[in-house]
Amino acid sequence: MLTSLDLHLTGDLNATQTRLLAYDWAFPGPRSATRPVRVRTGPLPGAPDGSALAVALPDRAIPVQRRGDELWLNAELHLRLLPGGAELTVTHAGAARDVWALALTELHRAAGWLPLHAALIGTPTHAVLIGGPSGAGKSTACLRLSGAGLTVHAEDRAWVHPDGDALGMDRTLRAYHDSLDRFAPHLLPAAATSPRDPRGKIVLPLTPQPPVKLRGVLLLGEPGPLGAQERVRHAWELTGVPLTSSGRAAAAHSVQALLRAPWQRTTREQLEADLRALLRG
Repeated sequence: MLTSLDLHLTGDLNATQTRLLAYDWAFPGPRSATRPVRVRTGPLPGAPDGSALAVALPDRAIPVQRRGDELWLNAELHLRLLPGGAELTVTHAGAARDVWALALTELHRAAGWLPLHAALIGTPTHAVLIGGPSGAGKSTACLRLSGAGLTVHAEDRAWVHPDGDALGMDRTLRAYHDSLDRFAPHLLPAAATSPRDPRGKIVLPLTPQPPVKLRGVLLLGEPGPLGAQERVRHAWELTGVPLTSSGRAAAAHSVQALLRAPWQRTTREQLEADLRALLRG
């Protein structure tokens, strides 16, 4: 039905859900997809007793019940991890887009891919992660560095693998018109016909790129040293909390691999020079 990194999904999905999942998740990885995920439609298996965990999504929080490698997401979708694959059960009413996103994120995490709220910018073959708190300037950095001739692989949906592969899963780049005018005038022609999101940002198309090799991690903010404990804290803040037993084990391994890459702090003024230095190796 569709391939997403190492996952190959097949089974019971209507055309509308398939198109939506393809738009959000059909990104080929560096290897053939070898982890089968079977999707079926029907009643969900019985959930465990006890209170649900409230999991924050971008626009709301939903109840999630957990048992080992099983998840019940908002009474809409059940996920069961299996050796080398997984099974998903979706109610006849279907599952919301953000519920699917939570499920697919956990499936990829259990397969070894680490999701990161970070920009991914570089060349067609190598890239650097740019992290930082909300408002640090990641979106503006994407515009500035795009205008400087670098490739934007992701604005905020970056994925990395312990073997050093990295990939972006953004299909759009969002920016205010004055930011485009100031930092990326080459994008103004496309902006003239692009839609706007509820906040008034222009939604520009971002062409998906093949996987690249990761060269390092830059954290936007105040300059200064970056100790080992701080790197660990920032890595977990960028990736979020795994929900399954296998997801936690795989994420811990992937975080350790990410920590072996070069990390450093940077500022908006120094960002391009630091990024180019990491790309040179």
